[in-house]
Amino acid sequence: MGGNSKKYFTKKGQAILIASFFVLVVSALGLYYFVFVPDWNWLNNLSNIKDPVIKIDEGTTVIEPENEVLCEGCQRRWLDGVPVPAAEADVFPVAVMIDNDVLARPQAGLAKASLVYEVPVEGGMTRYLAIYPSNIKLEAVGPVRSARPYFVTLAADLQALYLHCGGSPESLTQIKKASLYDLNEFYNSQYFWRVNNNEREAPHNILTDSDNWQSYLEKQYLSVAEIEPWLFKTETTHADSSADISLYFSANFRALWRYNAENNNYQRFFNGLVARDETEEIYAKNIIIQYIESKVMDEVGRLAISLQGGGEALLCIDGECRAATWRKRSGERTKYYFINGEEIKLNPGITWIELADQNTRVNY
Repeated sequence: MGGNSKKYFTKKGQAILIASFFVLVVSALGLYYFVFVPDWNWLNNLSNIKDPVIKIDEGTTVIEPENEVLCEGCQRRWLDGVPVPAAEADVFPVAVMIDNDVLARPQAGLAKASLVYEVPVEGGMTRYLAIYPSNIKLEAVGPVRSARPYFVTLAADLQALYLHCGGSPESLTQIKKASLYDLNEFYNSQYFWRVNNNEREAPHNILTDSDNWQSYLEKQYLSVAEIEPWLFKTETTHADSSADISLYFSANFRALWRYNAENNNYQRFFNGLVARDETEEIYAKNIIIQYIESKVMDEVGRLAISLQGGGEALLCIDGECRAATWRKRSGERTKYYFINGEEIKLNPGITWIELADQNTRVNY
């Protein structure tokens, strides 16, 4: 009996000891978790520890993505993707016709535009449509020149306030039908001024400023735009070098964009010289070349350009140029797509769109 009792106690004791040890371990772990509540988020944060720039192979630089929470209370401005206070994100757009005659250079305020269209006009020349957020502060913009029908189309694409000085008969007729607010210097001279000295010669001497268009917009109770924005991305990878992008409109109108890897942007040159306005050199984050067809429509040499439908395009961004397409549907804003149908995403900042017709030579 004594031997059986000893054997029974041994088996039972072992079971009790094992069970007690298991309960003790589980209890200790539970107590540690609920009392100390360890924070395991540091494991996730390992992926956020980064150097600002990492070299991965020759010709490519990676910049780690920034947190999309750009700043407290900020949103991306619809016009250029730049982070601004939320109240300024839907700011009204202002489109200004800017001269590019040799006597108009250097222009005023051109480097500050969020979006610029360079477009062929008569005589092998080009002219600019510069788009600004209405709340920007600029002391001078111009010289302001006359409207053309396709510039009206571009301004209407943004439902913008359109500033110009007169225009071709076709463009003035089109303005009346377009979805935009018209500010023509001929009938609203109080919003413009003419430089009457040797600095600028007529008709290349008409200027305006942000105070003037803000005054007009306030009278029209316009402050917020309702335009579908393009897509913008966070800058991630870019090339270390890139070939120049050149556009030969004519012998005296030659544009060139040179990639700057350090700042991941493009510097503009014109006729072999550094392009600048009155105060600073001109740079862009994104270059879009939009291929279009033009034809001479009158004895003056004015052009007809269709911006409806679609066609080929080229997107140059992050030091790389990629084939793309453009599409303009009735009632919608012009959009740009890669060949696979994916809508392009731009870097936040200034975009220049070069409209290149069949007479423009493009090299990149």
